Amino acid sequence: MSWVILNGQPYQTEAAELIAEPMLEPFPLSYLRLTNGSIINGFENFKIEVDAMKQVYPKTYWRIKKTVNFGLPYNEMFPNIIGIDLWALERKRTIHVYDLHEPQAGFDGNGLAILDPIECTSVHNDERWEITLRHPLDEWGKWKNLLVNNILKVDGQLFRIDTSQPEISESGREIKVHAKHISYDLNDLLIHFATFDGGNAERFIQFAQSSVEGQWEKEWAHTDQYEFEGHSDIETVLGAEEYVNVTFWGAMVGADNSLMNRYGGELYRDNFYFSINNRMQYAHDNAFYLRYSLDMVKILQKVDYSDFCTALYCYDNYGQMWGITNVAINDRMHHAISRMVQFNYSECDMDRLIADGNAYWKTVCYPKITYEIEIAALKDDERYADFVDLQNYNYGDSGTIYCPELDINEVQKITEVEKDELTGNITRMVLGNLASSFVRPRYMGSTITSGNSAADKQNRAVQESVITTDINGMEQFPICRTEIMKISKLEGK
Repeated sequence: MSWVILNGQPYQTEAAELIAEPMLEPFPLSYLRLTNGSIINGFENFKIEVDAMKQVYPKTYWRIKKTVNFGLPYNEMFPNIIGIDLWALERKRTIHVYDLHEPQAGFDGNGLAILDPIECTSVHNDERWEITLRHPLDEWGKWKNLLVNNILKVDGQLFRIDTSQPEISESGREIKVHAKHISYDLNDLLIHFATFDGGNAERFIQFAQSSVEGQWEKEWAHTDQYEFEGHSDIETVLGAEEYVNVTFWGAMVGADNSLMNRYGGELYRDNFYFSINNRMQYAHDNAFYLRYSLDMVKILQKVDYSDFCTALYCYDNYGQMWGITNVAINDRMHHAISRMVQFNYSECDMDRLIADGNAYWKTVCYPKITYEIEIAALKDDERYADFVDLQNYNYGDSGTIYCPELDINEVQKITEVEKDELTGNITRMVLGNLASSFVRPRYMGSTITSGNSAADKQNRAVQESVITTDINGMEQFPICRTEIMKISKLEGK
């Protein structure tokens, strides 16, 4: 609670009632009181004058007068100073390096060193998130901390160094390092053997986390392994699936039967947190409107029909078939384009063939159109001081690109961002459709084959031989049927 003096009387602002004369004499000597405009204390040797600061200041004091030095600060000891150049110093984008054993809660400090790099570039796209950094072999020895497995902190994100290359030549003395986002630590956790009994994507993440807990990889060397948190809002429910010798990150985004391949979704990462949602977490739609000659200094349009088809026929290695066609697009094509792919499974499962076929179809039913754009550094141009947010584009955001010369006026997602981390300027962007797979150039590269390879033909020959062989009057069953029958039902047949 605070005390206020009004009309010569002190009172409390929070008091329920205001007493007209709450401090009647005699006052204790230690009380402060207001007398004739001065605050005094009962002790005679103590007095504070209200007007005490109206005396002439010493010449060493700085002062401000509208009529002197154009209203800027001045000092009588320096009569020849004409103005003082005052400005706000913009905080430098600092890059830190930390020890490989830095505790998970320790990345708010300065770490081993605050670096002074020559160059630092980040690339964030469908397949990678990485840093390339060049640093001088400085006299303070900061460069000696750029060791493999140490961690860089760049623009709030953590990256683990995987290559380090010091070099001395006639052109200079420097070290070049490459680092991957800290989320790639999850690629070092192995799921030896585990069976997912089915459920939505959130339950799948929980399954994968529990499948690596307590395994010897987490215990044999270190106890400081970082803990990651994952989340998904995808409510699609899928059936059981086995995972054998798959890394945790592979189960999320890399393997043929990964979460992203089975459930779809878009990946978001923020240090020790990740999510795979229907729409990328925190991504913005209608986030930008890029115009050629204003925001862009270069635009390259690429139209790729190499994987496109109008009809897709999907087979599995048990002879089952499922197909789909796009009749609506045929009026824009000279002729129909048919493709066949084979899915290789350990079990006969028609539902899975249909689900995988639909997912694959989404990657080939339309031509791939991408736009590579070089962005003007508008935030350093005083003419665009009011539009500094034009540089705040993020991977996953969507917006409109407009280029009348190329007849382009489309809504696209940002699928790649290249940024100068020393200035914060985006130097290059790629726009298109986010890939369904994060770490692989082709969808389900290990499961899908052409169906015409030597291995495919050999597998079909073996299957047909087993199916058609009559062994001592045994009843014949297709392999896909025996897969779902118990041994007891087959005894004696």
